[in-house]
Amino acid sequence: MILLGRQVLTMAPAGVDPITAAPPAADLEALRARDAALVGMIEDGAVVWEGETIAWVGPRGEVPSRYAGWPSQEVPCVTPGWIDCHTHAVFAGSRHLEFTQRNLGADYLAIQEAGGGILSSARATAASSRRELAEALVGRCFEATRLGVTTLEVKSGYGLATDVELKQLQAIEDARGEVLLDLQATFLGAHAIPKRYREDRAGYVARVCEEMIPQVASRGLARFCDVFCDRGAFTVEEARRVLEAGLAHGLIPRLHADELSAAGAAELAVEVGAASADHLEHVSAAAMAGMASAGVVGVLLPGVNLFFPKLPRAPARELLMAGVEVALASDFNPGTSMTQDLGLVQTLGCTMLGMTPGECLRAVTRAAARALRLEDRGVLAPGRRADLTILGVEDYWQVPYVPGFSHVDGVVRGGELVYWRSAESVEDED
Repeated sequence: MILLGRQVLTMAPAGVDPITAAPPAADLEALRARDAALVGMIEDGAVVWEGETIAWVGPRGEVPSRYAGWPSQEVPCVTPGWIDCHTHAVFAGSRHLEFTQRNLGADYLAIQEAGGGILSSARATAASSRRELAEALVGRCFEATRLGVTTLEVKSGYGLATDVELKQLQAIEDARGEVLLDLQATFLGAHAIPKRYREDRAGYVARVCEEMIPQVASRGLARFCDVFCDRGAFTVEEARRVLEAGLAHGLIPRLHADELSAAGAAELAVEVGAASADHLEHVSAAAMAGMASAGVVGVLLPGVNLFFPKLPRAPARELLMAGVEVALASDFNPGTSMTQDLGLVQTLGCTMLGMTPGECLRAVTRAAARALRLEDRGVLAPGRRADLTILGVEDYWQVPYVPGFSHVDGVVRGGELVYWRSAESVEDED
């Protein structure tokens, strides 16, 4: 199959990796050229794939003759398949009442101390069956596909007990064969301290390390081990113990890091060789330098700022200037970011974090793949997976410019067309 795009964004740039030069805001022509280089843009380009693999990418006038006669489709814009690299998409219950409480000034940690927050979601998830959780996740995956996502990371963490954590991860496994995208599972047993362990924190950490992690690993239910390391959650010492236990069982470390305070979590991410440190609203300059040197991806989650408008915004520009690869993700969860829309997340990346449209698209493709240590996707290049997101825009800068509307016309996952809005959505552009 051949896609002929007016703009083909390969995300395979030369000379601008990592991003260490500030965008020249006053010079529009230079800014456009910088962003085009950053996303590896080919104007009037073509993407050819055979089976599940990309075979050729380049200008449409240079498509090799061996592909003459192959079926082709004209589209406005094509990117690597979008990757949502941080979600909590397997859960039960709703926290819409807390949403209103927080908007009127109630403190997040106070709500959790009273049994709300993560603990509320944990109760609802514990009361749901494995099948109910899987069915809910399947529905959310179909919505994510419609919104352009080809790879979705999903965490446990609303169990806080061995049987429920396993149930969440098993629900992810059950959903895997029923959805149109690729699921990447993360174990997050260290999401919050259950109320029954408030006076025995060490006992809960021991249960995570000695009971949960071995069972998760032996059953092959997750690739990653995550910890919420922050004020009101787990200390650096507790998080280190959990992540080292995960490493001992073959689980790749990731962290919820420095969202509510400068807890030292990003420094821990560097120390343990984590794939990513996520949130980073209070990350230190020293940690940024360490992350750049260690190749730890910074995953920023600006959807949370819609739910916590007083929360400081993550220092996206400072991270980029330090040489950190910055990814964006939805943080889809029932309490603090109830959205699956990566298009909206890109808008927030621009308006709240000061990123350019090209930086945002790179953040949900190439950088997001790195955050999940997936070398076979995130870039349009021969030998990579044929995961593509087709956009109905004349110019990729329009994606974050118009929020509240999906610009996704089609999605290809592993060489198969899994979503197509309508024939008219492409034909009307001609």
